[in-house]
Amino acid sequence: MRFLPSRSLNSRWLWASLALFLTTGLFVLSTIGWNWYADQQASNARQSSLDLLWIEQTITNKLETHRSILQNWGEDIQSHNDQSHAEFLRRIDALIKENRAILAIEYIDRDQRRVLGLPIYEQRPVQLPPLNDPLIQEALSKAHGLKQASYSNVIEQFAPLWVLVVPLYSESRLLGDVIITYDLDKLLTQEVPWWFVQRYNLNLVDKENKQLSPSDSGTVEHQGDVNRLDFGGIHSGLSLKTSVREKRFAEWLLPSLGLAVVVFGALIAWLLHVLRRWFQERSRARQALRERDELLQHTARLSSLAEFASGIAHELNQPLAAIANYSAAIESFMNTPEPPWPKIEHALKKMGEESRRAGKIMHSMRNFIHKHSAPFELRELHHLLIDAIELVQDLARRNHIGIEIKQECAAMPIECDPEMLKQVFFNLLRNAIEAMAGIGLGGNITCVLQEDETAYIIQILDSGPGLSEPDKLFQAFYTSKADGMGLGLAICRTVVENHGGRITANNYTDPTLDNTKENTGASFTIRLPKTTAPLVPSGVLSVAISN
Repeated sequence: MRFLPSRSLNSRWLWASLALFLTTGLFVLSTIGWNWYADQQASNARQSSLDLLWIEQTITNKLETHRSILQNWGEDIQSHNDQSHAEFLRRIDALIKENRAILAIEYIDRDQRRVLGLPIYEQRPVQLPPLNDPLIQEALSKAHGLKQASYSNVIEQFAPLWVLVVPLYSESRLLGDVIITYDLDKLLTQEVPWWFVQRYNLNLVDKENKQLSPSDSGTVEHQGDVNRLDFGGIHSGLSLKTSVREKRFAEWLLPSLGLAVVVFGALIAWLLHVLRRWFQERSRARQALRERDELLQHTARLSSLAEFASGIAHELNQPLAAIANYSAAIESFMNTPEPPWPKIEHALKKMGEESRRAGKIMHSMRNFIHKHSAPFELRELHHLLIDAIELVQDLARRNHIGIEIKQECAAMPIECDPEMLKQVFFNLLRNAIEAMAGIGLGGNITCVLQEDETAYIIQILDSGPGLSEPDKLFQAFYTSKADGMGLGLAICRTVVENHGGRITANNYTDPTLDNTKENTGASFTIRLPKTTAPLVPSGVLSVAISN
C-alpha cells in the first residue's frame, strides 16, 4: 500500500505528459495544416492570375485575328471580278468550318446591299438578324464614324448573337463592309477549354451585367472573389465573369485532425504523408509557373515580331536607296563617250559599303529586338558624324543646303554601336534636309559638338520651318510626312537610350537671323555618356561642307 501514492503520482504525470504531448502535437499539426492551406490558397491565386491572363489573351487574339484577315480579304475583292469573289468565298468557307461559332460572313457594298457571303441563300435564314436591324445599323454607323472595326450590342434572337463590322476604305472613300456574325454561346464554348470550366465558374455578361451565356442554363452563382475580363476588347461591351470553384478543405482537414487525436501514431504517418505531398504539389506548382512564364515570354516575342519587321523595313530603306542612287550614277557614267572610271570605281566602292552597312543594320536591329547587348566598339564621335554627312551630301547639294560641324571640344572617344549611332545621325540630317527642301530656300545645317563633365553633347540645328508638335516626335508611328512610317525618330530614341543617353527636340531661333518669324528651325540635342580612354590625340576639328 505504501507504493500506491508513488504509482498514482507517476500515473498522473504520465497522463499529464501524454496530454501535453498530444496538445503540442495537435497544435503543431494544426499550424502545419493551416500553413499548408494558406500556401494552397496563395498558389491557387497565382495560378488563377496566369489562367485568367491566358484566357483573356486567347480570346482577344482570336477575335483580332478574324478582324485582321477579313480586313485583308475584303481589300482583295475590290477588283470586282468573279475570280476574286470565288477566292473570297473559298477563304471564308474555310474560316467558318474552323470556327463553329461563326454563323455568317457577308460582304455588303456602301449602299448596304449584300454582294456575296456565306451561307448562300435566296431568303435570309431566320437565325440571322436582318441587315437593317437597328443594332447592326448602329454598329455600321459607329464603324464608319471611327473608320475602324466595331462590335454591335448583343442581338438576342434564337441565341445571343454578336456582329463585328469591318469597314473597307480606299484612302478616305468607303468601299463597303465585311460583317461577321457570332453565336456567343458557341464562341464561349469554343474558346474556353474544358479544364478552365472545371476550375472556374464563368458566364458572359453585357455592360448592364445581364447574363448572355450560357443561355440554356440558370444563373451562374459566383462565390468568393469575382474577376471581370474584357471579352473581345474594351470596346465590345462584353465581360467574362469568373470565380474559382470552392474546394471544401475544412471537411477533409477536420476528420484528419480527429483521426490524429484517436491514433497519434497514425497522425505521425499521416503528417509525413501530407508533408511529402505538400512538397510534391509545391514542386508541381513551380513547374507550372515556369511553363506559363515561358508561354507568356513566347507570346511577347511573337508580338515584338511586328516591331522588328517595321524597324527593318524603315532602316534598310536608306542603304538600299543609296545603292540605287550609286547604280543610277554608274549607268549615267557608262553612257558617256569617255566613262570617268575613277568615279565609277568610287561609286562601286560605295555600293559595297552600303551593302555591308545594310547587313550591320540587320544585325544591330536584331540585337535591339531581342534585348541582347550589341558588341560596342571604341570610336571617335565626330568620325561617325562625318560618315553620316557623306551619305546625305549629294541630297544636301541638290537642295542648296550647306552642312557644317563646329567642334568645341577635344577628341570625343565613345564606346558605342557605330552603325546604329551613325544611323541616328543620318536620320536626323536627312529629316533636316527634307524639311528645308520643302521651303525651297536652301539654308544651312549646323552640327555642334560639345562636352561637359559627364557627357558629350551633339546638337543638330537647321533653318527649316521648325517643329509643329515636338512632344510627339519620338512616339512610334507618329509622322508629319505624307509617305512616312513614323519609325525613324522612335528608333533614334531607342538607340540613344540603349547607349545610356537622351535625345530631345525643340524649336530653334537663330539669333543671327531675322527673328520676325515664330521659328527659324529645329534643334535636336543628344547627350551621350563619356568613355575614359582617349582614342586619338586631342585637337579641335572643324569640318564644313559648302553649298
